[in-house]
Parts: sequence; structure tokens; C-alpha cells
Amino acid sequence: MNNTLPIVTVTLNPALDRTLHLPSFTLGKVNRVDTERTDPGGKGINVAKVITALGHPVVVTGFLGKKNAYTFQDYFKQENIVDRFVKTSGENRENIKIVDTATDVVSELNFPGIMPTTADLKNLEDILRKLAVNHKWFVLSGSLPLTVPTDIYATFIEMLHQYDCNVILDTSGPALSAGIAAKPFAVKPNLPELSQLMQAPMESDNDILGAVKQLLRQGISQVAISLGEKGSLVGDCQQILRAKAPVVPVSSTVGAGDAFVAGFSVGQARSLSLADSIRLASAAAGASVILPGTQAASLSDVNKLIHKIQIEEWR
Repeated sequence: MNNTLPIVTVTLNPALDRTLHLPSFTLGKVNRVDTERTDPGGKGINVAKVITALGHPVVVTGFLGKKNAYTFQDYFKQENIVDRFVKTSGENRENIKIVDTATDVVSELNFPGIMPTTADLKNLEDILRKLAVNHKWFVLSGSLPLTVPTDIYATFIEMLHQYDCNVILDTSGPALSAGIAAKPFAVKPNLPELSQLMQAPMESDNDILGAVKQLLRQGISQVAISLGEKGSLVGDCQQILRAKAPVVPVSSTVGAGDAFVAGFSVGQARSLSLADSIRLASAAAGASVILPGTQAASLSDVNKLIHKIQIEEWR
């Protein structure tokens, strides 16, 4: 398989990520902003940013509202990201991230977003089929617009299986449950999402390991779990590896999970080992938290962290 083929990311509910940094944030009070930045986002787009920064080609698709599409389109041109979005009526949502710099606590206000039609959905399916002929790695990530069926990711996964494509799924709730039933190549929930999926608290290592093994038994080839400041783990049928998070100054944790997915997908698309894939993913996530907003860290910054990632086998 050609390991330089572009990775395709699918974003069904793009957003303009507006990040506000405040010296302190108090509910019910007047809060004054020190700095702010706005980035084109949505989970699949955030993944694509990091894939590009890692030097791997990427194609972005999904739904993009026409009213403020120019902000996204200008960014794609600037970063040489191939745009295959379906343009829909309406305006892409704005998500607000409030960063309390005194406590490093992030509060998020996420809006519902665009309302794709049945015709829009058919157009996207057609685009995915065309891309699947010559692209073999797809990342499906993020929340769903209100008008899209809950099992849409499962439908896409089953369709992409027909073309022998590998799918990495990063979503939550009913969309994740339905998607897992379609057996994507890999899934990447965080601990709250894993707990919701398993309908049980993930309070110990044994809880987490049991959940990972259960997902592997359900036909998922690889399972990645982000553990926040405790690092991450990735497992397949042969081994389960844990990577410790690198110690770095934290500016914003928003988008760290997307950076992890990007690094992991690049590693897999380049046929790296499981250990090297989680190492690249962890370094990408670590480099991302140093920066404000949801911008991608440079390849040189990621490379500085790669050899600092400690990996151990879990049993």
C-alpha cells in the first residue's frame, strides 16, 4: 500500500473555534479577556491541520455552511489542504473556549451548527465513494448535526469497507456505539466517552484494560484511549502499550485529542509499528497543548518530543 497517499478526514459539523484567555473566570461576574484567537475547526479539520503539519498530505470533506465558508476555504488554500467539502445552506457554528489562565481550567460553549439536507448527505456519500477508490485511510470524527442520522458513521464505515479502506473513528455517545458495530479499524475515545460506552466507571487500570480488550473482541483492530495528563494507551490483539505524557508547559488542552488522532493516523498510514504510532501521536498531542487555540504545532516541535515519550507494555 502506498504510504504517502493522502489521509481523508470527515467533519460533519465544522466550527470556528474562538479561544478566550482570561486571568480568571467567574460565573455571574464581569470577566475581561486578555487575549483571543479564532481558528477554523471541527474535529476532523483539527486533525487535518496536524496531519499537514506532520508533512503528510490530507483531504478534507464533510459539510460546510456557505455563509462563512470563506474562512475555512482560505485556510485550506493557505495550508495546501485539498477541499472536497459539500457546501450546504446556513452558517457554520462558533465554539467558544474560555481558558482560565490562573487555574488552567477550560470551559466550552458549543453551538448546534448547520442542518444538512438529505440531498447534502447523498452528495457526501458520492464524494466518499470517489475518494475511496484512491485513498485508503479515513478519519471520521466529531459531533453530528441535528439533521443527520445517529448511525451515519456506521453507514460510512460499512461503505468504505467495500473499498478496503481503513477507518479511524473518534466520536462519542450513540454515534460511537453505532459506529463500533460497523467495526472500524480503530477507535479513540477518551475516558468519559469510554465510561459512557461501557456504561461503567473507568476508575482503575483494570477497568480500562477490560474495556479495551472488550472492544478488541468486538472486531476493532486497534483501540486508542486518551488519558489526559496521564498519557494514552493503544492496544491491538497482540499488545497493549501505554505512553506517558511528555512534561510541557500547557497553554490550552483544546485540540490535544485531535492532534493525537492525527499523529496516530499518520503513523498507521505510513505503516509504522504500534509503538512508533503511539509515540508520534503522543508527541503531536504534547506539542499541541503548548500553543493557544487549536493551531497545529510544527513538525520540528513534534520531533523535539518524540524521543521523550516513554512507552511501556500493559498486561
